[in-house]
Amino acid sequence: MARPKSYNRAEVVDRVRDLFWKHGYQGLGIRAIEEETGLGRFAIRTEFGGKEGLMLEALASYTGDTDTYVHQVLRARDDTEAIVEILEGMVTPHPETMRHLGCLMVNTSVENAALDSGPLREATNKHFDTLRDEVAALLIRGRAHGKVRIDVDPASGAEFVKGAVIAAMVLNRAAGDASGGAGFISEAVRTVRGWAETGQAELLGEAANTSH
Repeated sequence: MARPKSYNRAEVVDRVRDLFWKHGYQGLGIRAIEEETGLGRFAIRTEFGGKEGLMLEALASYTGDTDTYVHQVLRARDDTEAIVEILEGMVTPHPETMRHLGCLMVNTSVENAALDSGPLREATNKHFDTLRDEVAALLIRGRAHGKVRIDVDPASGAEFVKGAVIAAMVLNRAAGDASGGAGFISEAVRTVRGWAETGQAELLGEAANTSH
């Protein structure tokens, strides 16, 4: 009879995700993982595929959260303010997030430039490509519904937003502050709001003026 597991896999993955987020892939050793999770070296190797397997599950967990709080928001909208909300959220401190550490995907992508792990590269690229595709789809819907200027190219705009998110997260990590990339995002927001059809942009401007 197989020995029953004495741990909750989802809880272990979430704990390891936060550890990787804080220390990085290379900075987190197997011994530290054992101490922090209670997993044995044998279980890490056979049940999770070693350290890289744990990292891949951690990245999958992170992507699941991103789908809930970012992708689903974009899918439900057709206006540029949805993109603005996502961008501003990246640099808004929140007690339940670790934004001061940047983005686990960005951190891993940067670190993997030296590691050159195919599976890690595939996971991070897929994550950012999904963000790009959701933004592009929103811009296409927005153009069709008269909320986004027809001269805005969805593919280029989506690449811009993807780059803005990555840059802001690098700035947050470098500053050790969840608002480290706020200045950059402020300019990115200005650009994104400029994609709105004139009528919508004027309404937004009037709303901003009346709030002061």
